[in-house]
Amino acid sequence: MAMAIRPAALADATAGATRRVWVDAVPWRRSAALLSVLAVAGCRQPSSPGDGRYLVTSTALQVGLSNGMGLCIAVDPRDSHGIWWWEPGASGCATRSTGTILHANEAVVSRSTEADVITASDVITESDVITVAFRLGLHSRTPSFLDVRLVVEDGHMRTLDRRARVPVHRRQDLDMRWELPAPR
Repeated sequence: MAMAIRPAALADATAGATRRVWVDAVPWRRSAALLSVLAVAGCRQPSSPGDGRYLVTSTALQVGLSNGMGLCIAVDPRDSHGIWWWEPGASGCATRSTGTILHANEAVVSRSTEADVITASDVITESDVITVAFRLGLHSRTPSFLDVRLVVEDGHMRTLDRRARVPVHRRQDLDMRWELPAPR
């Protein structure tokens, strides 16, 4: 919303005089400053493929849904409840066809480690084994949910029964653009 700059008369209660001041209502000045900050931040070097908070499936994983639909899954190994899922867009797990990225119900993430406590500064290595469990609500009465149990190891996410296995990669965020699903 553009606002004009115009003089305004204000009463100076202490001196009893009227003085003219300029109303500073120039939104573009603030916008220009914000754009400058964003431009500098955008010049930052992109993170390497090995960097990133989340371990994300590269393709949809068959978790046992009766319709055969696979899900894209992201895990934050440093968060004991850090599991998210979405249905892939036509381009795969780099996009989503669900309205949002959904936080998993009853999510549990655990990691094999020698340390008693996992901190944010701990390094997650390819040799770590991460177990993932969550409850997926279904659109049916019986059963009304599916308990999903997965393992992340050696750069892949797999089901416990080893029937399905897909590669994982690291991402710094879960900002997936929306896209129509692939035709079935």
